[in-house]
Amino acid sequence: MCARFTMTQEDKALLAEFEAKTIDEQYRQSYNLAPTQLAPVIISQKPEAIQLFHFGLVPFWAKDKKSSYSMMNARQETVLENNTYKPLMIHNKRCLVLADGFYEWKTEGKKKLPYRFVLLNRNAFAFAGLWSQWKSEDKKEVYESFTILTTTPNEQVATLHNRMPVILTKEEEKLWLADDVPPAELIKLCDSYPDEEMKMYPVSTDVNKAVNNHQDLILPMNSK
Repeated sequence: MCARFTMTQEDKALLAEFEAKTIDEQYRQSYNLAPTQLAPVIISQKPEAIQLFHFGLVPFWAKDKKSSYSMMNARQETVLENNTYKPLMIHNKRCLVLADGFYEWKTEGKKKLPYRFVLLNRNAFAFAGLWSQWKSEDKKEVYESFTILTTTPNEQVATLHNRMPVILTKEEEKLWLADDVPPAELIKLCDSYPDEEMKMYPVSTDVNKAVNNHQDLILPMNSK
């Protein structure tokens, strides 16, 4: 699964990395992105803009926004069978969820010890995502949200968890947003990222609390 991730790049670096022209003026670096919080995405309908959507999908037909926690991740193996996710795949409600790292936890007794995963050759990258727009009954509130696809883990991630987020290569990013690629072909892109191109390291248990969001969270343990 992917319940927490990071995006610590400055706006100019992010625009350059994803060849975008604009970025939401509310964008801020984040060291501990959690469900319901705003995170940077690029949607297929507006690939030149980096927008901010809420982490955790709320389908357009939902009565309220409570589903965001249960729909923060979607399994790639069943996404084309799921009544919520299949229409999003077919009608190209696909997006890139921008990140530069993600967290997983190791359980030791009653302790949950967090580790951060990053890529060795990229400062920022994209998870494969799906998005939706929800409106309140009175139409006064519009809530745009996303889910992150997950897949089987590589060897590193498997030491901590049995799932990992789908990380796209630069070439796959363009395909994921394309209108002319069949959804069944796109699912083939959702494999585990090469183990040798990632690294993991332990970080402070301060990460465990979603309210904590400061730059020291991504420092390796005992590095201060």
